Amino acid sequence: MKKNKKKLIFFCPQISDGGIEKTLINYLNYFSINNEVALVTNTFNTKQLKLINKKVKIINFKIKYLIKFRILNNLICSFLLVGITKKNSIIFSLQDHFFLLFFKLLGLKKKLIIRTPTAISNNKNKYESKFLNKQHFFKKFIIRFYKYSDMVITFSENNKNYLKNDLKVKNVKVIYNYFPKKNGNKKIKRIYNIFFIGRLVEDKDPVFFLKNLIEMQNFTKFKIHIVGKGSCLTEMKKISQNFSKNIKFHGYLKDPLVKLHKIIDIVCVTSKYDGTPNILGEALSYKIPCLAPSKVGLSNFLFENGKFGYLYKPGNDQSFKNQIKYILSNYNYAINKAKNGFNSLDRFNKKNTLTKLDNIIQKI
Repeated sequence: MKKNKKKLIFFCPQISDGGIEKTLINYLNYFSINNEVALVTNTFNTKQLKLINKKVKIINFKIKYLIKFRILNNLICSFLLVGITKKNSIIFSLQDHFFLLFFKLLGLKKKLIIRTPTAISNNKNKYESKFLNKQHFFKKFIIRFYKYSDMVITFSENNKNYLKNDLKVKNVKVIYNYFPKKNGNKKIKRIYNIFFIGRLVEDKDPVFFLKNLIEMQNFTKFKIHIVGKGSCLTEMKKISQNFSKNIKFHGYLKDPLVKLHKIIDIVCVTSKYDGTPNILGEALSYKIPCLAPSKVGLSNFLFENGKFGYLYKPGNDQSFKNQIKYILSNYNYAINKAKNGFNSLDRFNKKNTLTKLDNIIQKI
């Protein structure tokens, strides 16, 4: 069946260097092959913009003073977006949906798809909910408006059930992130490199990662590597100042796994709450053993409850340390787990992710 050419306008008012941006670029580059695609944003992040297919029309407002005021930036970008959107276009919002949803409530006739940008307190993820419920009231308030969208894209069945049953959102689809296989091989070593890769912010809890590995004081068996930038960096450097020979801060790197996968032996995620997260799927694509907190984001789903990676009790120092010790002592077994995880990534191939989303959008 021949597909109709759609006019898609992707909305991402702020572009940084996180998981949302990776998903955005995947969507833009894929959908621009057979559709008329535009991106509306307000950014000076030229590094990310250069990764976007030239077929995508980029509408970048470049209003510098707005970037410091997120809510005001969202309001003005949303207002300008609605003004330039043609009647038969579909708006696809990847973040900061509130004003677009509010416009729908007021009678905006244009089609609106939104994607849940991060974890949702969905009554199943109790550990995550403990932190999510501390978020600003405004963030929790926004979710109540999801029902005014024409479609919600989310990343878990638990989210889907919560949105449909509790918030009465009619049209919710589960679409996982795309993880292409890259390949790679690990081997037994005398000293292993343990990596944290991601934003150095409180919800990712890189301080938990660093403190626990330092407390193990087992630097004859491993070195600590941290890739990323964020508000926790100053505290982390202060904690690590007496261990500078054994800890390396790489700073922010574009495509860190492409550059470093050969030396990475373990990837750790220590988030208090999370979406997928992307780094786990990307690490498995290189057959890298991974450790993540149980029932945070899609860790259990990605690892199939421990078959393809290691899980620790979230927020529990001893559980984290015990798993690190076990991986280091049984690294050959960890290699086999990662290989099985690599094979399992067919669940996240292009057909089951991007093409599936394309087929859904065709029906709007």
